Amino acid sequence: MLSPPNICNFIAFIKSGSIRSYHTDDNLVETNLLLRSENEFITDYESFISQEPSTLWIKAIDKGEVIYLDRTGLHTLYDTSFYWNKFGRIISEQIFLNSKRRTAQMLFLTPTERYVLLLETQPYFFQKYSLKHIASYLGITPQSLSRIRNQLSKH
Repeated sequence: MLSPPNICNFIAFIKSGSIRSYHTDDNLVETNLLLRSENEFITDYESFISQEPSTLWIKAIDKGEVIYLDRTGLHTLYDTSFYWNKFGRIISEQIFLNSKRRTAQMLFLTPTERYVLLLETQPYFFQKYSLKHIASYLGITPQSLSRIRNQLSKH
């Protein structure tokens, strides 16, 4: 779907399946930024807006169906339709809120607190995604996730 240094020219609506966006460091270690599935959107919004090269990969985790909204067509819809203009504003607001919440969680919560919050707010993650992907999303190693899960199960 997307690989650096390509420019992201789409917003994808996921009809079925699941997709992740992630960053790869110099040692080829992948860190998940987003895990998305049915009825959710995914994009590299920074690249989409700035039209600068992406630093993220966006790839399917499993097979599914996606509807692509390309940048040019979306801007035409924004210019000609109040409905689509409102849609764009609402999507932008949601992206901002999700990004702010995720940043705050990564900065201010411990790995255990992030795990518990994910378990409480998005329990379906644990049926949909592998523990390897969840650990990466939480910013920890799979071994750390295993330790956290073991500690919590004892309490």
